Amino acid sequence: MRVAVFCLSLLVPGAVLAQSAVRVELDEVVDNRMSTDPNQQFQMHGSLELRVKLSGKDLEKAVAARVLIKDAKDDKGNSLVASSSPPDFFPREYNNGTLQVATMQPARTASSVVVKGTVELYVPGRDPNANMKIDKALAKLDAPMSSKALKTAKLEITPLSRKGYTDMLKARKITDADIEKLRAEAKKQGASEEDVELAIGLAKAFEGMDTELPENAIVFSGKKSDFDRIFRLEILNADGSPINVGSRGTSTRGESSIMTLQPSEAAPANAAVQLMMITDQSRVSFPFELKVELP
Repeated sequence: MRVAVFCLSLLVPGAVLAQSAVRVELDEVVDNRMSTDPNQQFQMHGSLELRVKLSGKDLEKAVAARVLIKDAKDDKGNSLVASSSPPDFFPREYNNGTLQVATMQPARTASSVVVKGTVELYVPGRDPNANMKIDKALAKLDAPMSSKALKTAKLEITPLSRKGYTDMLKARKITDADIEKLRAEAKKQGASEEDVELAIGLAKAFEGMDTELPENAIVFSGKKSDFDRIFRLEILNADGSPINVGSRGTSTRGESSIMTLQPSEAAPANAAVQLMMITDQSRVSFPFELKVELP
């Protein structure tokens, strides 16, 4: 068995093919095409990774951005769009404002790819409802936070006590019935026994990642669809400044999500919570088209 791997990086000074208030410039191309033995049982798949940078006056008030690929084809006519969930908004202050996007691998004989899509900017200043503050948000644990703004937004987020967190982990524990349901659904979709067992193993592995809460940790629970609407959650000091959070993460099982924040010190008992919401008015979209010359 022989596997030939081609991984090349090409720095591009900037090719702008989008005529809008925000321009998309190609900054780097990583061509990771692979050719494999057709008789190999498990095929390896390459990709085309693009790093792009944005420019334009409309970026001045943008807090974050993301690239949504609508169409991507190589010059052999192959569609390269991968089916996946939309990417999260990426803060503008990270990686000098560059964004990473990827497509499926082009044909080995292809010399160029055309990528079409939209750039979405998150501009919370466009919508007064994008920022909401909930006073004394941690005063009552294991009950949804309450405010007029949350009610209007139809958003339900619950700060958890340590006992509430433990109880939720128990409720999310994978049961024998869950495993049988997973097997049945997978077989309906034509999955092999090997793929089914692999999926079950992954589910159990993720379950094993749930651990006891470290000291000072703050935990919120809610629906995945609600957390998807939150760009950032901050715990505020009495003076309104955010407390320092060393790490944060979200664990999701189906439609149930748990967000964990690890501040450097215990949050004040009367701490407020500030939510930066992704709303229709706070999102601005610009079309783009890039022709990528492959190395």
